[in-house]
Amino acid sequence: MRILCIGDSNTWGYIPGVGLRHEKRWTQLLREAFPDDEIIEEGLCGRTVICMEAGWKELCGIESLKGILLSHAPIDLVIIMLGTNDLKTVFHANARYISDGLEEYIKVIKNPYLWKRFLVPEILIVSPAELSECIVEKEGTAGNFDRYSVEQSRLLAAEIEKVCREYQAEFLNASDYAKVSETDGIHLDSENHRRLSQGIAEKIKKIQSEKENSV
Repeated sequence: MRILCIGDSNTWGYIPGVGLRHEKRWTQLLREAFPDDEIIEEGLCGRTVICMEAGWKELCGIESLKGILLSHAPIDLVIIMLGTNDLKTVFHANARYISDGLEEYIKVIKNPYLWKRFLVPEILIVSPAELSECIVEKEGTAGNFDRYSVEQSRLLAAEIEKVCREYQAEFLNASDYAKVSETDGIHLDSENHRRLSQGIAEKIKKIQSEKENSV
């Protein structure tokens, strides 16, 4: 399988409090778990689902989605883990708005005319790990995230799951496996990258099994 992983800094592998890149990020660990498959990394720090920050059009995921998909075709499975950066105070987006944005991703990916001679890939949406309460104090009153951000991050998984159920996309809640670091309240440490990779690996095996049984 060719598996495309689209995400933000927690897919890129941002080390909490340091900013360098985890070598054992969850995508790299998937490569170890699936040596016969191709894991394609598309992690970008600051990437949003649908919100656009002034001067940073490149960070708006929906703007670059088609280009990313077409550049890596053919693809068997698209994994998307986004939503955290849409929770920034500058956007004041709620969980429903973010999940509506991910609905648009599913529509784009499921469009058979996009793929021409290739098969439409399977989709796995991963709801990002919830923000920690500590981020409110660490960011301060003029920070990127506030208490509303934390509240909406807790509602995000349920809203995304509804969309996935409606459009027959696979769903996984990262918070069932991993927690963000208390160092910054937003990024995963090495142990939680490992836990997340295990959860996603289990889901991939299920998808592969169902695909084989349907042939």
